[in-house]
Amino acid sequence: MTTRHEGVQLPMMQPLRRPSIIDQAELELRNAIYYGDLRPGDAVPEVQVSRQMGISRSSLREACQRLVRDGLLTQIPGRGLFVTRMDAETMSDFIDYRLGIEMQAATIVAEQVTRLRASGQDAQVDHLLAPLRACLERSRASLEAEEVIEAGNADLDLHQQLAELSRNRFLATSMNTIVILTRMGSFSDPLGFGVRADITSTHEDLLEALSRGDASRARALLRESLQELAARLRSGDEADEDTEVVRDPDLLESTAPEWPSLGEGGPTS
Repeated sequence: MTTRHEGVQLPMMQPLRRPSIIDQAELELRNAIYYGDLRPGDAVPEVQVSRQMGISRSSLREACQRLVRDGLLTQIPGRGLFVTRMDAETMSDFIDYRLGIEMQAATIVAEQVTRLRASGQDAQVDHLLAPLRACLERSRASLEAEEVIEAGNADLDLHQQLAELSRNRFLATSMNTIVILTRMGSFSDPLGFGVRADITSTHEDLLEALSRGDASRARALLRESLQELAARLRSGDEADEDTEVVRDPDLLESTAPEWPSLGEGGPTS
């Protein structure tokens, strides 16, 4: 007896593989930038970093080029690699890019909510938006505990979750880089890393708009919030007298990260 799959021509499949040394090195560099171990303007010395990571210089170089491509690192001929410093023009361009990504994600999520409401699936709406509510509560708890960096983490996680909920892998992938670029902009603030004191209210308003399926209101809230952020980071001062910013002056200082060894028995390519 002939089974159905006999004689079927399968498409060419790529072999599955574990994350490579280069993938791991890229992730370590991204994390170092995100958490502030590497700050805007900091050098990434090839010899020192490759030795600390326990990988070859060629592997590190390839990982770094991925970050150059994404705008996280800048290569200066004759000087080396540096964490990108976001000037006023770069910040304006970046916020325009981020607005496009997030407003589209919010539109998709609001449309999902509208469809669920129309079919009487209110419980599914609560389930859909639960990750955003969890980030909101993290922000609230962090601000109450005066943990500014964790409040910032929760804020960025909420925006990442919004892109994930759109179920559009291109929007979600773009947000992976956007949250790091946003963190770089925050660390570039000469007054110190800060978050809006009313960040939880901003999140609550966004969640309320999404819960109603109001895409227009959600987009307007995102535009207002991101334009305030851009103005504040461009000017290096409070852009709006009515917007209080909670800051952590200790985060002005940068310390070099201790890179974990990624190789076994010495550098590998």
